[in-house]
Amino acid sequence: MTNEITALRENWTEVEPPSAEATAKARAALLARIAEPAAHAEPARARHRRGLPGWAWRAGLATFTAAAAVAVGAVVLTDNAVVHHDDRASALRTEHAADGMVAQTFELAAAHAETEPFTPPRPDQWTYVELKMVRGKIAVDKGQATDETTRSWRRADGLQAAELLDGRLQIMPEATELPQIMPPQDYPTLAGLPTRPQAVLDWLRTRQPGDTGAVSYSLISAMLRDNVLPPSVKATLLRALALIPGVTQSTTPVDFDGRPAIAVGMVQDGWRQEDILLDPTTHEFLGSRTAVVKDYTTPEGVTLKKGDVEVELVRLAGKIVNAPGETD
Repeated sequence: MTNEITALRENWTEVEPPSAEATAKARAALLARIAEPAAHAEPARARHRRGLPGWAWRAGLATFTAAAAVAVGAVVLTDNAVVHHDDRASALRTEHAADGMVAQTFELAAAHAETEPFTPPRPDQWTYVELKMVRGKIAVDKGQATDETTRSWRRADGLQAAELLDGRLQIMPEATELPQIMPPQDYPTLAGLPTRPQAVLDWLRTRQPGDTGAVSYSLISAMLRDNVLPPSVKATLLRALALIPGVTQSTTPVDFDGRPAIAVGMVQDGWRQEDILLDPTTHEFLGSRTAVVKDYTTPEGVTLKKGDVEVELVRLAGKIVNAPGETD
């Protein structure tokens, strides 16, 4: 009898399928969660205001929409195993209606996250994240760089941050209390997130009234990409994504910064596809991107065509260091 995980492996012939051990672990975990009773929402903290880190605003990511937490990615498919940049204009996206495939993919990603080595940081240590950002027509229209690497640090107690600007380390003034922003960026809040996937969504939705899933998807994508998370938190966030309605998966790997990746995401605002990118073999989180799924003209008059990839955010590093400016 063919089950959903076997079908996933048989239909995904372009890449190496998950190992038998990973598949067994994913199946067992998935069945265990199906058997669990519905999670109760955990008590909500004071509502956070939403915001973007300074580098994101300077990069122009907010031009997509005021409602988006961060610009992320898209499913762009062709008959080939990998979509290359030159093929995007003619690429076609195929929505996959099988929710089981999406759940299995995120379960494999969560299982991988749980195996990642991790030592919780001391309060005086810092988390370091390095991202490569590739931007498209909107950046060109604004005269912005289309290829940029950002490096940012945040002290583990959540009270101080730093970033590299124009080659110089800028250390922000120390705060007296944790920043009230959404998505959260301080380690204490992130490490203290609910431990059940549904409870995480409930926690987010109490802070974003009226959200039907799109905002939560973008917020979780940003939390995965922009922070150094405990494995259990990372796994819970990935499993929460599988509970959001409207999420689809590419049926073949897509090109992400020159490497094949699984694209899992959802259409937002009717014209852009927000995707999370995963390694097709290990299911490691790679980053996110935004692509155009319907011709669109921005308020500034920039014409975007279906198949254009407007933003790629590639996670290059995420680790714990002893001081701002350190990368190892």
